[in-house]
Amino acid sequence: MKSAAKETERLFIAVKLPAEISRVLGQECAELSERLKFAKWTHPLDYHITLQFLGDTRKEQIPALLEALKEISGKHAPFKLQLKEWGTFGPGSAPRVLWAGVSGELEKLQGLQRSVVSATAPLGFSAEERLYAPHLTLARKYRDELPFSTERLGNLQVHKPGDENNCSENDWTVEGFVVYATRMHAIPMYEIIENLTFF
Repeated sequence: MKSAAKETERLFIAVKLPAEISRVLGQECAELSERLKFAKWTHPLDYHITLQFLGDTRKEQIPALLEALKEISGKHAPFKLQLKEWGTFGPGSAPRVLWAGVSGELEKLQGLQRSVVSATAPLGFSAEERLYAPHLTLARKYRDELPFSTERLGNLQVHKPGDENNCSENDWTVEGFVVYATRMHAIPMYEIIENLTFF
């Protein structure tokens, strides 16, 4: 079983959050973590918007996968996204996941996601059955004795300090996407194995 495990990579395809937005969002989450007890907070370098989860993938499949993704990367143009609001999955008083939503040119993000799913389908990968809901996972498994409430979050404000009217830290241009491999128990946990840029 061990040798078989070495022959696979646990992969997913995602839009990576830019370093500066990740840093500022990470600071905000660090402040939140002092008053909201979740079992695990996402490392800022791991912030991403999933396009497709592939799961355990045989290493011999990876070259064909990357080739298929390179082909679609040339058919998309850059687009803008913006961090929007906090949200949760699971019971309101004890959510399983705390996330940040996105707004902006969502139709282009959704188009990219559909292209990714179409490109990987001939290789044996399938899309999730549930409706695509782009978001960034920030924390998992609420563990506080005090019931969770969205009022305890406050507003999602990711911008330059002292720049009240500017959202320049809150929006960004997506110029490509990445293929991640999961490294369990590592910090950060996701390693980029391929960068795919639009052109």
